[in-house]
Amino acid sequence: MSQETTAAADTANKPVKNFRNSVDIENFYRFIHENGLRRETISMLEFVHSSLAKPKKRGRKKKMQ
Repeated sequence: MSQETTAAADTANKPVKNFRNSVDIENFYRFIHENGLRRETISMLEFVHSSLAKPKKRGRKKKMQ
C-alpha cells in the first residue's frame, strides 16, 4: 500500500474522539493559519453550526378528554 492509502485507512478507523488529530484536520488548521483566514473560517463555521443546530419545532400534543 502507498502512504496515502495507509493514511486514509488509518483515518477511517480512528474513533470520533481523535477527530482533531486527523491528518486532514491538521492540514485544514495549518492552511487557515498560514493564509490568515481565521475570521472568515469562524464566520463560516458559525453559519454551518447555526443551520445544522436549529431546534425542531414540536407542536403540542392534543389532550384527550
